[in-house]
Amino acid sequence: MFLALGSSCSDPALASVLSIVKNLLNLLQIVGPILSLIMLSYHLISLLQKPDDKKRMSKIRNSAIALVVLFLVPVIVNAAFGLLDDSTVLSSCWNNANFDPNQGGTYVPVGDGNPSSVYTDPSEYENGKKKTTNSSNGSSNSSSSSNSSNSSNSSNSSNSSSSSNSSSGGGTGDRAGSGNTASSKTLFIGDSRTVQMYAYLNNNWSGANFSSGGVHVVQNDIYVAEGSMGLSWMKSTGIPAAKSYFSSGTAIVILMGVNDLSNANNYVNYVNSNVSSWKANGSSLYFVSVNPCDGNYSHLNSKITSFNSQVKSGLSKEVGWIDTHSQLMRVGFSTTDGLHYDKTTYQTIYNYIKSKV
Repeated sequence: MFLALGSSCSDPALASVLSIVKNLLNLLQIVGPILSLIMLSYHLISLLQKPDDKKRMSKIRNSAIALVVLFLVPVIVNAAFGLLDDSTVLSSCWNNANFDPNQGGTYVPVGDGNPSSVYTDPSEYENGKKKTTNSSNGSSNSSSSSNSSNSSNSSNSSNSSSSSNSSSGGGTGDRAGSGNTASSKTLFIGDSRTVQMYAYLNNNWSGANFSSGGVHVVQNDIYVAEGSMGLSWMKSTGIPAAKSYFSSGTAIVILMGVNDLSNANNYVNYVNSNVSSWKANGSSLYFVSVNPCDGNYSHLNSKITSFNSQVKSGLSKEVGWIDTHSQLMRVGFSTTDGLHYDKTTYQTIYNYIKSKV
């Protein structure tokens, strides 16, 4: 994990460069003016000692200009990217380059801060992060605590089936893809949220990440997921690793997007251009809505709503749409860090997806 890798930047190389540049600019904004002030003071004192030194006046002017420029350049750059918001990949990565990497699209074990490590017990994750109350989500989340005490498959399944057309929280309901029928196997392709769903529900946190443990097969479920990843990973790693499981009776379920919310159109283009070949062996294909955040990540919710709207409206009718976002907004949810969920919420997401495939 690169220093200050933003949660909405899917290109690690770009994130690395921007993190370095942004950190250097921030350092320059502090150190530069201090050095300029020192030089300005030195030249002023020298001028007092030699009032007729015309060259010293020029140096004083240059030091004053340097003081202003060194302070304003980072401000201007940040303001320019801020005006662009997340309309481009570059601005999205830049604007999110100051996020805490331990709260981004990966799970980090308590203590050593090494993202390559893995948990031995999922409780370590929840104990390591302050659990939010979801008060920012309003009354729609008031049922979160009651749902948390009922995490059995049967209770969550009943919740799932009762809200297939829910439109709260910016969602627009589920949509069955063309030719999609009930599936015997489910293939999940996703990021850290999917990594944790697998780890919680199967009580296996050792090597849960794709980069550590590869593809995970649990009875009729197959997981291909890696933390902090976006569309570029899906193209280069996720889909190639999953293709051998594209077969009759398999539901291909894509849970991507939270790490690159500005990439909606590219997701649509990539999926639409491949849907026919992915379904050629009898598979069905679904795209799952990006789910809501709270706490330190609440600011992403408007972008999540926009992403979901763009993807659903742009996807081919051959691709099913599973609106877990609306389901969570209806029944409530609990996060561990604002971005990732507790076990009960992951159970709700899992049950809802399974009820739709």
